[in-house]
Amino acid sequence: MAFAGNVDELALLQAVRLKEQVSAAVLAEHLGVSAASAQAAYDALLTQGKAEEVAEGRIGLTDAGLSELEDQLDAERVSIDEDSIAEVYESFVPFHEEFVGLIESADAEQLADLDRRASVVFDDLSAFVPRLSRYQDLFADALAKAAAGESKWISEPVIDSYATVWTELRKELLGASGTAE
Repeated sequence: MAFAGNVDELALLQAVRLKEQVSAAVLAEHLGVSAASAQAAYDALLTQGKAEEVAEGRIGLTDAGLSELEDQLDAERVSIDEDSIAEVYESFVPFHEEFVGLIESADAEQLADLDRRASVVFDDLSAFVPRLSRYQDLFADALAKAAAGESKWISEPVIDSYATVWTELRKELLGASGTAE
């Protein structure tokens, strides 16, 4: 559903929840929208009471925002084939186990290899939950920066590093499949 700044509201709300507190600049990068669109969406969340400022230039969801997010996630889940998404989750589990064992000592080449092999799972997930296709772009961006020698893009927690994006995508997949951690 288009929101202020022509930003998908569900993706916006979920990004704020997953990141806990975000700036408009972080939203722009994470959602792949212009700075102006992200700022408009950020401002609209505040105006509508779905978010509140939690630090200078950063917002977090309010109870109203969390409630709206849950309603939208419930509506999205109704449209997802449960058996198919369960299969995607089962296909993801071995890659996740490998990722957990790899991330502490990973280099860009190892992550690129894992990414190539897991791409079929990411493609399947995007087919069932189209808004999650953005994660593939985030993975590619993090890998490109890591391959260019910026090692923080492998596992730095406060940016959309490969590890951060992986963790968020896993949470999205768990939610979509109705799987408890």
